[in-house]
Amino acid sequence: MPNLLLTISQYTVEGRPTKLDTIFTICFWVILFFVVEYSLLGVLNKFSNSLHAVFSTSLLNRKIISRHVGTDAFGCVTVALLGLQSRKYLSQISKRFWDKNVVVANSYEKRMWDYVPQGQRILTIFLAYQVKNLYDSFVWNDGPEFIAHHILAGSASWGGMYPGIGNTYGIFFMGISEVSTMVLVILANFDDELGVKGLAEAFPNLRVIFAGGFVVAFIACRIVMWPWVSYCLLKDINSALNNKEDKKAKSGRNWLIGIGFILGSLTLLQFAWLMQIGVMGKEEMEKLGLLG
Repeated sequence: MPNLLLTISQYTVEGRPTKLDTIFTICFWVILFFVVEYSLLGVLNKFSNSLHAVFSTSLLNRKIISRHVGTDAFGCVTVALLGLQSRKYLSQISKRFWDKNVVVANSYEKRMWDYVPQGQRILTIFLAYQVKNLYDSFVWNDGPEFIAHHILAGSASWGGMYPGIGNTYGIFFMGISEVSTMVLVILANFDDELGVKGLAEAFPNLRVIFAGGFVVAFIACRIVMWPWVSYCLLKDINSALNNKEDKKAKSGRNWLIGIGFILGSLTLLQFAWLMQIGVMGKEEMEKLGLLG
């Protein structure tokens, strides 16, 4: 019987968990995402008569908010909090970020090959979240860019666990950076096309609050920190590939190249989203009369 990995101690008892234990745990989290989503939907259906008309008159709207809150927000909050809780493990990266004169004592091997239980746990949950997201993207017809994102992000998560490339980096990319996504998935509910139609009109002030919070979080996590951590990871990948004495790099060469490609693809994708956000922001300011 495989082990269900729920506490951090289960990730540290015997080192890196087996693939069977990890797959079993991923299945548990995927099921949990379904349970949370449909439990929320059940609550909304039960109390639909007491809700705002935008929910009480539309089962579809209740399903949409159940998905965005029960799966997306739940998943992002979980990995983001675990990432923030484990931020001390990023000291080898953050020292270089805050003080360019600091000489990092450890070479790339520690950041790339060390097993970090906190990072392994985040990667496990994040991969489960991407599996559920991939299913939802097909069901809700989100579009090819979202399907590609979930596949790429999920693949990078698996490579981070097996063969085990950059557990430390996983704490940021699959953990802390999801702070911005955490706000985005709530904000998505206010979109008339992708979210709950009429919600923005019903709660305009709430929408403005979440929009402002998302802009701040996105700039901090994705525009400021993401490029720097990406640069550090790509530099470490390059060092590993060029080190002929590194046996782990030699056996994991394809994964190193693949993760580098995925990182570049996801970075380009989010900058494309940034431009889209800018266009949408301009339209909203024009509606509010803030622009001529």
